[in-house]
Amino acid sequence: MTHGSVAAARLSLRGTDVPIGIYISSTDPTTTEIAAAAGLDFVMIDGEHGPLDRHLVLGHVRAAKAAGIVPIARMLEGSDTQIQALLDVGCAGVVVPKVETAADATRIVRASRYAPTGRRGMCPACHDGGYSVNGFRDRMTQRDRETLVIPIIETRKALDNIAEIAAVDGIDVIHFGPGDLSADMGLDLAIDLPVLRDAWVTVRDVCHAAGKALLVPDNMGFEGGDLYIWPMELMLLRSTLEAMMRDRAAGAQ
Repeated sequence: MTHGSVAAARLSLRGTDVPIGIYISSTDPTTTEIAAAAGLDFVMIDGEHGPLDRHLVLGHVRAAKAAGIVPIARMLEGSDTQIQALLDVGCAGVVVPKVETAADATRIVRASRYAPTGRRGMCPACHDGGYSVNGFRDRMTQRDRETLVIPIIETRKALDNIAEIAAVDGIDVIHFGPGDLSADMGLDLAIDLPVLRDAWVTVRDVCHAAGKALLVPDNMGFEGGDLYIWPMELMLLRSTLEAMMRDRAAGAQ
């Protein structure tokens, strides 16, 4: 990997050159165990559109760590308190929607870092803190160094400000979000992919020039990413079952 290689490697405990993950929206952490058993590198636990509160995210985090896969979480909104909550339950990183400016990016980095360099409150009495004050100071230093803060580029304003966002220290991975970006640009995701691919090339080239890694959906033809992610596991379950039913119906004819 040539761009953001250290950060990207944190999403691959298996040492994969191009890590691949999947969105997780089920309330049952079994799906995270299955993702690990299938050989994926990371899960993005979806607290934005999935019905997952902090307690349910913790279950997925525990399953991920037990199975040797990296847990990160997409949050509903990027408040300081929500960032702290997801990091305290043990997420290795946070994926923050609607980041549109360098000021937005700077704030979420500070929210993920302990004082005095950041604003994250310290508490050893949580999953991430190991429930002990012993060695917690070293743990704080390690987490400040390793936690991934991943903004989603999914609005026209963010696209206009991508160079400034990519330049923010502490942002090592950037997630290109074509779904909301298409809506914000007044496009139809199903038929306007060429326009979105042009936007993707802009984001990719600017971020790579800044030494940042790019996380991108795996199923839309966006080439040159450093990390890829598959659609939500429950959508894949439905599409698999539908394909099986079509095959069954065809065989019955």
